[in-house]
Amino acid sequence: MTEAPTVSVIMATYNRSNLLRYSIGSVLRSDFSDFELIVVGDGCTDDTEDVVRGFADPRIRFVNLPTNSGAQSVPNNAGIELARGRYILFLNHDDLYFEDHISASLALMQRTGADIAWSPVLVLEKSGRESGPPDPEHDVIGLGGFAGTSGFDPQTFIIASSWIVRSDVCRAVGPWCDPETTRLSPSQEWLFRAHRRGRRLTYHRHISVLCIYGGTRKHSYLIRSSPEHERAWLWITGGEALRRALLECATLEQSAQLKSDRDWLMRFRAEGRFPALRKLAIGLLRHFGVHPVAVERVFEGTGKGDWIAQIRRFTGQAPALAPGEVLHIGSSAAEPYLGSGWHRGEGDGRWTANRTAEILFSVALGSSEDLALEVAGMPLSGPENVVFELNGKTALSHRFDAADATTVRIPLPKAGSFWLTIRVPTLTSPSRLTGADDPRELGFWVAEIRLVAGQPGAATEGALAKTPLPALCKSC
Repeated sequence: MTEAPTVSVIMATYNRSNLLRYSIGSVLRSDFSDFELIVVGDGCTDDTEDVVRGFADPRIRFVNLPTNSGAQSVPNNAGIELARGRYILFLNHDDLYFEDHISASLALMQRTGADIAWSPVLVLEKSGRESGPPDPEHDVIGLGGFAGTSGFDPQTFIIASSWIVRSDVCRAVGPWCDPETTRLSPSQEWLFRAHRRGRRLTYHRHISVLCIYGGTRKHSYLIRSSPEHERAWLWITGGEALRRALLECATLEQSAQLKSDRDWLMRFRAEGRFPALRKLAIGLLRHFGVHPVAVERVFEGTGKGDWIAQIRRFTGQAPALAPGEVLHIGSSAAEPYLGSGWHRGEGDGRWTANRTAEILFSVALGSSEDLALEVAGMPLSGPENVVFELNGKTALSHRFDAADATTVRIPLPKAGSFWLTIRVPTLTSPSRLTGADDPRELGFWVAEIRLVAGQPGAATEGALAKTPLPALCKSC
């Protein structure tokens, strides 16, 4: 075995091979080279191993656990056991390092002698553009893990992608806990445990991580594409000018959030609604070593394991669509089915806001008949070739006119969860097209979808009788 590296980076992953070229690529771009990267699959069943080995870098090790645990704790604990470095860093498979993250974190640890350090992170909360530099008018870029003068605060969520830990301390504090045993994220339980045991946690005022939280992105484990990551990769690799642009966006967003929080707090005080007993209970329990967020969740009725279970449902379970059911895309009932790329509903339908937009749904296992999904809609301008992809593969391409809404029928290969992508070649603004007072960029209008008995292996389309046209298009 080669000489032990200075740093071990641990990455837990599960069936997200499409993201690994970004997260692993960001580690390999590091300006510090004496590291090992340990990628631990949580029982992966996709092509993760092939993707990891495709980097062909001897510093990368891949281990795939025999069964899926459903959380980061088990693969991270396995990675810690394998780690040979003096320092351990973690990187979630959704997140990206800037090139100086490892070197800057290591320099802080060596300068301060800290046991554990963390830094604030940039968080891409909403990508309002499909390409281009960060734009505060359309993108929402927040700041996570920020600490004031008081240092570590257990009520601040500190993502593991920003940590650096001495390996002996990492093992002394003990393994990440089973998520079923805590009301917290296992990462936050581990940090609080280290804090309670007197380990020195130091705040590093250097921003060198860009996070795209999977747990806050609906259906993130069902959708096998991520335009957000494609765009973020260009920011990570684009040099200091783009990092400054990200910081400017985050500063504006943070200022707006602080003002909103201050206004809310003033209203809350004015109305005299501080729950004094609850505040006292939290303070007392915190004094006796109980995590304040766990106490809050007790009051909210959150049981142990509920937090992670909620995230699993949010990221990995598409809502069911029953045979014969019609889903009106403009209604509020459609919201749980919609992925990225949509404008707000307009009652009788909804426009796509990007060149790609997603609809997620599931069909109950055990359905015996052949089924197809009918999609009723039209582009803003035509004729236009619109592509419908099912689970990342082209299922149908249809040439639409803008004059009439049309229904296309897309056969479903089997029961299960489905990810439908609607792809249009261009977006058009009604103001440019007709002079209407509507500057929005619009692509494809969807009135409804419906699950029907289908023809196996055939894609058919036909006119939809009496489908309502959006009002703005009646004059287009």
